[in-house]
Amino acid sequence: MKAFALLCLVVAVQGRVLDVPEDQSRAVAQRGENPWLVHLRVTRSTGGGLLDTGVGSLIGTSWVLTAASAVQDARFIWIRYGAVDPFRPELVTETSVVQLHPDYSAVTGDNNIALVSINRLVQSTANISPVALAAADSEAPSAGRSCGFGGDGETPGVQLQCVSGDLVVDGNTIVAKGADGILSKFDVGSPLVEDGVQHGVLSSVLGVYLKVAYYRSWIQQVTEI
Repeated sequence: MKAFALLCLVVAVQGRVLDVPEDQSRAVAQRGENPWLVHLRVTRSTGGGLLDTGVGSLIGTSWVLTAASAVQDARFIWIRYGAVDPFRPELVTETSVVQLHPDYSAVTGDNNIALVSINRLVQSTANISPVALAAADSEAPSAGRSCGFGGDGETPGVQLQCVSGDLVVDGNTIVAKGADGILSKFDVGSPLVEDGVQHGVLSSVLGVYLKVAYYRSWIQQVTEI
């Protein structure tokens, strides 16, 4: 029922998403504008050695928040920090320790959220720093900033772009109007941020995010953040 309700929400707003004016705030990201956003390269135990791509957010000195589907069955994860394109990161770390949400379903997409434990302490710089997380009792804002590298369906994009737009909130999901124009399947796990606070984790390329506040107690239990 949750998956069906989410589908209905996407269908209800999709027409408006595609009608976003061309002059909406949409631009190539500059270095340091989104210091919490990280690019993920993942090898899976089920992938035959092929590399997959995802996005996440640095939420502390040793934790990354992302989508479960981006890191499920991960053998190794290379995390690239401070990168407005994947080929020029300021820092790269490698890890393989992943905590999927205990109620994540790969079939329905419910609870598509995960935490990655970094194998070192990441020091903050002008281009790398953690994002604050929405409190458990907080309301989602009426607008937010979505970012993604995009792609052509088969190949990940190489330039981070961001768009600011209105949000539609329903239960534990948030739909970002207009975000689908810059997102691809390679951006799953990307953060939805407003005023330096992360409110969502990208679950669908249609701009559907899981609400961070809804999962705040689980995040705190795992990370102690």
